[in-house]
Amino acid sequence: MKRAEHQPETVSVSIYAGIYYKVWRVQDAGTLLPQHAHHHSHLTAVLQGAIRAWRDEECLGDFRAPAVLRISAYTLHNFLTLENDVALACIHNADHLERDEPAVSQEAGLDLED
Repeated sequence: MKRAEHQPETVSVSIYAGIYYKVWRVQDAGTLLPQHAHHHSHLTAVLQGAIRAWRDEECLGDFRAPAVLRISAYTLHNFLTLENDVALACIHNADHLERDEPAVSQEAGLDLED
């Protein structure tokens, strides 16, 4: 698999009232976002566009904004953008932050061609 020409970009990060809220923008349809697992459950909101989502390699289906996915603790999750200009928000309890980011228990990656 080749690296996507346009990588996901962070639009904003807010920590307020015990909530960590990070918004991502993905420019191109067909971009696969390998995720990771956290020590705690959290939400991912589809704010704009549409995605296909997986939890621990199980396809959860397609989600179009506005939609919210529940991601259980210690569960790897991946997203594939189904159209251009997708916006996602990761929503966590701010009590689980390490160095201003949610703690990660396991990384998921892709084998990319040079």
